[in-house]
Amino acid sequence: MNSYCKTLFVVVAVTLTLMICIPAVAQGPADLTVADPTVAAPTATPAAAPPANPVPQLGGASTYGDSWRVGISIYGWFPATHGTVGVLGHDASANASFSDIFHTLKGIIPFAVEADKGRFVMPIDFLWMKLGYDKQIPFDDPNQASINVHLTQSIFTPKLGYRVVDGEHLKMDVVGGIRYWYLGQDTTLEPSGIGFSKSANWVDGLGGARFLLPLGEKATVMIAGDAGAGGANLDYQVVGLLNYNFTPRWGLGVGWRYLDVDYRPSNHQFVYDMIITGPVAGLIFNFGGKPPVPPSASCSISPTEVYPSDPVTASISTQYFHPKHTLTYKWNSTGGKIGGTGTTGNVDTTGMAPGSYSVTATATDEKEKKNNVASCSAGFTVKARPNYPPTASCSASPTAIAINQSSTITISASSPESRPLTYAWTSTGGQLSGSGTSATLTATNADAGSTITVTGTATDDHNLSTSCTANVSVPPVQKVSEVEDWGECTFEKNPKKPWRVDNDCKDVLDRLALRVQQMPNGKVAIVGFTDQTEVANAEQLGAQRAVNVKYYLTTDEIGPKLDPTRLEPRKGGVKGKTAHFYFVPQGATFTQEESVTVDESVVQGQSRTAPAPKKAKKATTTPQN
Repeated sequence: MNSYCKTLFVVVAVTLTLMICIPAVAQGPADLTVADPTVAAPTATPAAAPPANPVPQLGGASTYGDSWRVGISIYGWFPATHGTVGVLGHDASANASFSDIFHTLKGIIPFAVEADKGRFVMPIDFLWMKLGYDKQIPFDDPNQASINVHLTQSIFTPKLGYRVVDGEHLKMDVVGGIRYWYLGQDTTLEPSGIGFSKSANWVDGLGGARFLLPLGEKATVMIAGDAGAGGANLDYQVVGLLNYNFTPRWGLGVGWRYLDVDYRPSNHQFVYDMIITGPVAGLIFNFGGKPPVPPSASCSISPTEVYPSDPVTASISTQYFHPKHTLTYKWNSTGGKIGGTGTTGNVDTTGMAPGSYSVTATATDEKEKKNNVASCSAGFTVKARPNYPPTASCSASPTAIAINQSSTITISASSPESRPLTYAWTSTGGQLSGSGTSATLTATNADAGSTITVTGTATDDHNLSTSCTANVSVPPVQKVSEVEDWGECTFEKNPKKPWRVDNDCKDVLDRLALRVQQMPNGKVAIVGFTDQTEVANAEQLGAQRAVNVKYYLTTDEIGPKLDPTRLEPRKGGVKGKTAHFYFVPQGATFTQEESVTVDESVVQGQSRTAPAPKKAKKATTTPQN
């Protein structure tokens, strides 16, 4: 079969298919090869629009935020085609170079549009083209000398996507949409003018992804692909583009595109299985969107008014820098010493004269070559330090104490400038101890009959100080020239342990201790008696009562009250369940009662653990439990 017959067969096959407009599946392998461009013409597909971002390395979402921007490209695709076409069970191999297609081209409208806002992207491409073919019929027919065929093809591909990765060196968009195919044919036989026309269309659903790799400030490599089916059994493509922006508005995209479509309707009437591949190039125009906002910074300082030596802290806050770049910071001050390498700077105002000063911070994005620096300043004032010393007041509790007693002295102080304070204490007598806001004063024998003045001093960290005083009086010592009867305490309330000091007796002994402390000289004779009704260990009860009184006066829960050497326990006769007290001045002799001194190695005082009393060689003490 010569080339004219091959061409006519393909043209008639396509024409019949479009006229019948009933889908079919191809039958059998191809046994016919044609090079007619009318086969390849319907397969031309527009190239994907190059990225419309004026600043490719940042991406739409990072650069423009929520403002819409649009990129329009007018492109050309220069493919070659090969594959299989079939009509009514007749399949044929079809191959055509770009030059073959170009010579039959009658008209073309190719363009692509991409709109994006934030992370949302919406790429749309459209191709309309018309191919014309006029050939002489290769057989004798007086009415038909030639056949004229015009093929019209439209491919419309809208998609919607989302940027799932928006990194500095890689961006990834996930997209989905449809590809709508339309094929139309007008056939006329010449010179009779007999003609007919028919069309077919289908829609394929698509899904895919595209990857963008920024190369500097103006160039971006894009690799994209999608695949789907619907009207066709299979419809997929792969595109690789290099986009370069000469200006923020104008750019150029070049690359390669591969498209494969397999359209085989179910009634075995039509087969359209073609691969189209070839270079693509386009001119890009970008508009809309807001231009990149230059980076900025704002500074704050705290406090804004200080005295010399007070610290000053400054902070910088930046806006519109690349969020994934690490910034470097530099701090300067018109006075004092400033330190800091991050977002906070600290000013040492030591030795600074009163006046107004400013701090300047500079943030730099070293990964950017331009629009990568922002500075800000904030001011503070150094004031002359006033001489405002602390205020203070002192108090004593109690204000009167006996010898060996203590009083607590307290200072209440504050600084008008809220400065930290330290405290010191002095006194005109007694024993003074303690630090901070309180001290303890203990009266000694030398303080009897005098008033002790305690002075507290509060000093701030600028060596400004204030003092206050509190007075504590110590009553004079009463002088006695003869033995005095100072009372007694009874042991009536505890019949099971009539030798123990009960609470009533303790109250009497507490007053006795205070009285003894006021008498620096002399001692106290403690005479323990028994009652005539007490028969068991009667001889030892009086001694035990006297020893227990001494034990309480010298050793209890809060420490010793009196010097043990100033207390003398004695055993008296039958006079009642009591212990009697006599004050014996220094140099005097106790003769008021018939009594004997108790041997304290044999008779011991009561304790909280109530140990058993020691036994004498010839007598046994009453147990202390």
